[in-house]
Amino acid sequence: MNDFQQMKDRSYVLPQTVYRQALYAIKDLDRLRKKVEYLKGDAYGLSGRDLTDIVGQSGYISDRMADKAVEIASTEERINAIEEAFMTIPFEYRDGIEDKLVYDVPYDMGHCINTWKKWQQRLIFRVAENLRLI
Repeated sequence: MNDFQQMKDRSYVLPQTVYRQALYAIKDLDRLRKKVEYLKGDAYGLSGRDLTDIVGQSGYISDRMADKAVEIASTEERINAIEEAFMTIPFEYRDGIEDKLVYDVPYDMGHCINTWKKWQQRLIFRVAENLRLI
């Protein structure tokens, strides 16, 4: 796996640990989207058994709902930071770079490989900025 950053354009070079964090945040995008879908679909997360088990424990249901709401909000914030970074690169490269980084699909060779790598580097830099890693 070639997940190293290009050193050609020094203004977009990140420290190696920050680069890896941003790269793997992008690679995790599909899982995060599925997680939010699951959490929203399981809005209360309480079965009938849970309700009978917690009779008399004040605040238990609302605490679990609040925890779930916080988890949804923080996950959506992370997704939005990554998606905002995608909006900063030209439209014709967005899907190809997302497919490459998230789903490991090879680049479409309609463009030069160096062009793909240039926009990928800028995307990773913007993700690091949006996630406040730098």
